[in-house]
Amino acid sequence: MKVTFLGTGCAMVLKRFNTCFLLEEGENKLLVDAGGGNEVLVRLDRLGVSITEIPAMYVTHSHTDHILGTPWVIRAAATEMAENGYQGTFTIYACKETLAHVRTICEMILGKKMTKYFDKQILFREVEDGDHLELPGFDLTCFDIGSKKMKQFGFLLTLPNGEKVCFPGDEPVKESSEQYAQGAKWLFSEAYCLYEDRDEYQPYQRSHVTSLDAAQLAERLNAENLVIYHTVDYGPERRERMTNEAKTAYQGNVYVPEDMESLSL
Repeated sequence: MKVTFLGTGCAMVLKRFNTCFLLEEGENKLLVDAGGGNEVLVRLDRLGVSITEIPAMYVTHSHTDHILGTPWVIRAAATEMAENGYQGTFTIYACKETLAHVRTICEMILGKKMTKYFDKQILFREVEDGDHLELPGFDLTCFDIGSKKMKQFGFLLTLPNGEKVCFPGDEPVKESSEQYAQGAKWLFSEAYCLYEDRDEYQPYQRSHVTSLDAAQLAERLNAENLVIYHTVDYGPERRERMTNEAKTAYQGNVYVPEDMESLSL
């Protein structure tokens, strides 16, 4: 299984795309979030991945940098159905609140040519805390991350060999969801900025953390690998600086991917 980061940045980045990624296990694919616009389609095209190869997406929450690419993805799927006779389905998995937002936005801005496929080939599936999803190639356990800003869901991905990948969305793992992150082979963690830059970027006021905080959490939870994403727009030194800071508090492997980079899970 591999993950390709279509984007790695926070909401207001200009030099990167917003955080979203594609999971692949053989021919099976799952899109997680869609960034803030149609750049998500550009990035999928750059990978040579057609929308008809992606049967589902998981939308964590309704903030602009995660949800506004979703109508473009849905439009792309509906276009294949309307113009090219695609007979497959495309399913959006999200919590009740996020599904309502996705559907409302699409019904406002997409024509009936597209929305006529809703509930027929374009499906909306609600997830609740603790739900288990067995998708082709992917074994997911959904969990409410306990955000105070907006209802948001992460997931625990169980790999074919039984190892665990914890993705808690764009906030750090909280006490209520530590059970999913404890001893994970891979812990994905947002890290808004470096600890030394916390006064400038104010991560804590935004419900985010620094790379040092993410590392301390990964160490305490005995995670084997730490992946840092959803960062501000540091320059090319971002990877080195955030990795070095994280390694002062964490004994495992640290990865700070750039846009369009892949990792084997």
